[in-house]
Amino acid sequence: MLRSVFFVPLSHDITLSPKSQTIRSESGRGQKTPYMQTNMKRAVYALSALTLLGSCVESVSDDGPKTTGAEFNEFDFTTVTPTTLSVDYGSQAEVYFEVYDAEPVKPNAEGTAYVKVEDIEPLYAGYTDAQGRFSAKVDLPAYLGKAYIYTPNVHARTLLTAEKNGTALTASASMPETAAAAAVTRAGYESAAVTGDGWKTWLGSYDKTYGRINYEYKYSGKGMNLKEENWQRLYTAANKVFDTNKACPGEYRSSSDLYLEEPAEVAITFLMSNTCWNCSMGYYYYDASEHPASLEDIHPVMIFPNTQDGYWSNDPNKARKYRGVERGTAVQLMFYPKIAENSMEGATTTFPKGYRIGFVLATNAWGNRLPGFTGAKMYRAATSSGLSVNDKGVAYKQPRTAVYRYTNSSLGLNSVICSFEDYTTDENFSDVIFTMKSNPVDAVVDIPSVDEKPGADDTKREVRLLKGIYAFEDLWPSRGDYDMNDVMVKLDYVKTLGNKGIYEESYLFKTFNNLAGLENGLAFTLGGAAASADLEFSILRPATKDEPSPEYEPYAVGRDVSVILLTPNVKQDMGATYKVTAKYASPIAEEKAAVVKPFIYRTDDEDLTPGLRKEVHLPFEAPTAKADPKFFGTSDDKSDPASGRYYVRAESYPFAFFLSGATEVNLAKLLDPTNEKTPIDRLYPAYSGWAASNGADNADWYK
Repeated sequence: MLRSVFFVPLSHDITLSPKSQTIRSESGRGQKTPYMQTNMKRAVYALSALTLLGSCVESVSDDGPKTTGAEFNEFDFTTVTPTTLSVDYGSQAEVYFEVYDAEPVKPNAEGTAYVKVEDIEPLYAGYTDAQGRFSAKVDLPAYLGKAYIYTPNVHARTLLTAEKNGTALTASASMPETAAAAAVTRAGYESAAVTGDGWKTWLGSYDKTYGRINYEYKYSGKGMNLKEENWQRLYTAANKVFDTNKACPGEYRSSSDLYLEEPAEVAITFLMSNTCWNCSMGYYYYDASEHPASLEDIHPVMIFPNTQDGYWSNDPNKARKYRGVERGTAVQLMFYPKIAENSMEGATTTFPKGYRIGFVLATNAWGNRLPGFTGAKMYRAATSSGLSVNDKGVAYKQPRTAVYRYTNSSLGLNSVICSFEDYTTDENFSDVIFTMKSNPVDAVVDIPSVDEKPGADDTKREVRLLKGIYAFEDLWPSRGDYDMNDVMVKLDYVKTLGNKGIYEESYLFKTFNNLAGLENGLAFTLGGAAASADLEFSILRPATKDEPSPEYEPYAVGRDVSVILLTPNVKQDMGATYKVTAKYASPIAEEKAAVVKPFIYRTDDEDLTPGLRKEVHLPFEAPTAKADPKFFGTSDDKSDPASGRYYVRAESYPFAFFLSGATEVNLAKLLDPTNEKTPIDRLYPAYSGWAASNGADNADWYK
């Protein structure tokens, strides 16, 4: 019996009589397009599978993409959800923060501090208001069910988590009142700086459980008043120098005691700490002509027996139970003329001219400590050169303190800021930070200065954000092979922002190797403030043997008002990154930031209307004015320009989509040449459920 069996590969559109199409080669001669070649290959494949085995015909039909049962699929295949992001740091100053979909920090080996994870880009970055609060609608990946909110600011909690509820993400640094105190196992705690180092407790008494002082200074004038409204600027000043995940800049590290050029009163205010250790802090003084040779020569006086303020970034809820000082606590220092004789006789608030005042930190000296960080450490950080020692008593060769003056003439601020590094690991010098004021205000000299110019934005910083990856099928208006990898582009966003807005922004378009037969151009439409700004264009070509470390270089692009034509052929510089930068004379608001909408195009198809191009955009996205309209509604395309509907079809596959938050690692299967022509739902099985549910299910199918 004669039989014929017709085998057809699943998810491929088999056309035995393709319409002949030609393109122009460089020589001007017509040649068959890859579209025609592909379909002819499919036809040959199908015909070769015909086997004369019997008188009946068995066929295995092409499943292809599932149809929606409607004229077109109303699902827009978006992977972005407008999300109400709310963050509350409970701060007295603005906080710079970043949003991640994975934990951006990890504990160091000792568990004493967070370490920033490398090679991870945030999804969003911004500033809170002056009260540490932020609330706005932000475009974030639809898969994001939990977000991690990170800040390098020393005065705020490093890591917060936000759970998604509907379309809202909320994170708060507030701590429960139940964490106000730890259970006391015994009474009568003391500092090892007192019992072991002999520090004097002459300023007054403190409780013997948490080390909270009873001699707080209330700043009764005399030019030493630290007004509450100035906290914001002092935190800003600290954040300019200190970063919880970076080493303190060398120019601010110094063994610098405070030199009094004239008699003066001195008061210090505790700004913040960010450490697991329950340290003790004291001060000392000496005639400038008689620099102390060792710690034994300085006769320290206790200021704060326990510098733990309960904001340790790794575990503030635990630290809060063992806090010994509140932020903003002030202490006026006393001068004891006969301190070397162990006498308080003649005590006065005025320090003599020609004296230097130094400060010292004793690591984990307070007896009532955070669990897991037991034992007094012998590390001592002092502002005098040669007096900082490690746990073996050996003097450090480099400073363990940072000292600088912060001024703001418009606010009347003139304060000295001092900080300590209490251990050996992170070198951020933000473990304990305080500010000092004197009366007269200029009595203290020889301090490095950080001056804030009127109108300047000291919060300005640059951050690179991950947007995601665009994927295009280039056979539009025909359906293509569903592998969604003909043109793939990773989009990153770099912005320079401060609490006044965005100063500069750049979009980076990185192309990937692909096996598309057609020559596709890459372009985008530009909206927002950038559309009317002067733009700079540059290109970063892939590294080569001859140029292993290439740099961005100027690059000429085509521009038609708000349409930017980056390249007529992505294969010409495959793997390159195209950078577009807009700089603003004055900062713009976040809502006026640039909006880019990438698309691919061709201008060499023979059946194109002269002067127009064939464009492929995301579903429902309008084409540009130079898109040839003759193709809409043809083949597999279900566009209806009259109703404003573009680039849709009846199946559960788009012609293009944007995968928010996607990286090269996430889409390694699509980028793998061996998976060419493999439908995307075979590479990512969860895709089908996502498409069928209009994005309600499997939103993380590509992650």
